[in-house]
Amino acid sequence: MILIDNVKDLYYNFFNKPCQEVIAANFNKLPDKIEITWFRDGKYIIGNIKTEDNTYITQAVSADEFVEMVNDTLLAAYEIPKNCINIIRNIKKFVPTKEQFAELNNIAIKKSESSLILIKEKQLITA
Repeated sequence: MILIDNVKDLYYNFFNKPCQEVIAANFNKLPDKIEITWFRDGKYIIGNIKTEDNTYITQAVSADEFVEMVNDTLLAAYEIPKNCINIIRNIKKFVPTKEQFAELNNIAIKKSESSLILIKEKQLITA
């Protein structure tokens, strides 16, 4: 079943590539800046993601997974189409600084002392 799903995804992505205008429109739906507060609950990191217009909640076990979940949450919340996700993920990804990531990785720290303010990693360049 997984193999069939993977083949369907490859077919869909190959024949349903979005044009540059569609990518740009969806890219611009995402916020330019987000603010994250987080705390540990047992083995989980639980975070509140505040954007200009809403607040979302996500959780993960590791710091790497948490950063991915923050980005996945935003892609889902802003209804980025399936055929644009991988392209946009390579263009616009929210990443913490080395210091912020070290805090997330440090299990001795139970709560964020200050909000993580993340700014998009790259800008969309159009011709």
